[in-house]
Amino acid sequence: MKTPTKWGAIAACLALCILCVWPALSLGEEKGGPDKTEDSIWLPSLELTPSDQDSNSGYLPIIDRDIHFKWGMADLRLSKRDALEVSIEKAGFYLRVGGRILVDWAHYFEEKNNMGNRDIGLRTLMIEGNGRFSSNWTFRLSVGGLTEGGRFNGSGAFLDDAYVSYNGIERTSIIFGQQMEPFSLEEMNSGLAITFMERALPNALVPGSTVGLSAHTYGNSWSTQVGLFSEDLATQKDQGNLGTGFNCRAVYNPLLSEKEVYHVGGSFSFRKITGGDTVYFRYRPESGLTNVRYVDTGDIPGIQTIGRLGIEGATVLGPLSFQAEYIGAFVDREDGLENLKFHGWYAFVSWFPTGETRRYLPQKGTFGYPQIESEYGAVELAARYSAIDLTSASVRGGKEQNVAFGANWYITPRIRLMANCIFVFAGEDANGNGTLIGDDRPRILQVRFQMQF
Repeated sequence: MKTPTKWGAIAACLALCILCVWPALSLGEEKGGPDKTEDSIWLPSLELTPSDQDSNSGYLPIIDRDIHFKWGMADLRLSKRDALEVSIEKAGFYLRVGGRILVDWAHYFEEKNNMGNRDIGLRTLMIEGNGRFSSNWTFRLSVGGLTEGGRFNGSGAFLDDAYVSYNGIERTSIIFGQQMEPFSLEEMNSGLAITFMERALPNALVPGSTVGLSAHTYGNSWSTQVGLFSEDLATQKDQGNLGTGFNCRAVYNPLLSEKEVYHVGGSFSFRKITGGDTVYFRYRPESGLTNVRYVDTGDIPGIQTIGRLGIEGATVLGPLSFQAEYIGAFVDREDGLENLKFHGWYAFVSWFPTGETRRYLPQKGTFGYPQIESEYGAVELAARYSAIDLTSASVRGGKEQNVAFGANWYITPRIRLMANCIFVFAGEDANGNGTLIGDDRPRILQVRFQMQF
């Protein structure tokens, strides 16, 4: 006779729980109990309430119900809308655990180089925790890097965000920990809300996420964030000793209405590199499933400082919007080595034929997920031109220009389908630091299923 396995026992317990609660689910009865007194013994309780509080209280399948578990002062809720939530009301503690999953399909129409044709792959899997310790203290922890080559791979996991924020000062937040350095409109936008599947080519020049201390504040028509930053946490993303740096981003945004927005801003970054360490700049051709990088400087030795400058602008006129940015990086090196200049820019236009508009977040100076106005979702069409030049002096990182067309279907506030068609124009020096054939002209067709949970 076989001994029941651990998983078999768990399955049996789950089946027993379902059998116990199924009659209540079918009848939709709400059973009450006597009020607790101070000297009574308090037992944990389990509720299966409708996910939609306006729904009929009659029969509902489990998938349409929230699991609500109470134990002492702690509340635990599992729902389709808000994933896993834990709260302790008297202590002011709240935690929401969720994440995002991005599954891509891509086909590469190759010319000179093998781009590693992969039909379907896991682009991103991220686990996120957001919450508060009290009314003035919030936190965020997100773990990324759980994919490699289109497949799940936990060995490359890294902390994308890991910070606490003090919000006890009016219109001001003080943030400490691993965070996105304030630089560039597209970089500061959530990856769940960007218009195209991948950020534009100039994103190769942004600083990214590092450990630091920053302050963010805003007024009626402006916002700014400044900070001091060190390196990123010792993870798979580490690039060596990147020294310390200063960042600032300022935005002016006279918000006339929710559907009429004008945004102008700028970013500045200065970082001192210690020990003459090497730094590199490189970027994929706006497709996440290929490991080909036409523009790639390779390791640049003898760097003393890196300065970055960004200029950004955006306009929203109802369903029509425009966005553009310029980013430059200026590398100062040791005596005897040439100083370097790299730069890139992009511009795109988008239009919602279904009448929605890009949702602007004035306090942050960024764009968020649009407000869907139809039960059939929102549709967005977009076109973008982007360019980057990573060739300077003796560093031949190459030049690349891309023309991209995109379509987005925002099905629900948490589910989106995306499609991009990209025409790549790689220059003669855009040879992946000598690993590719330059002057290539591939085309890319790719589709994404995006879900936040």
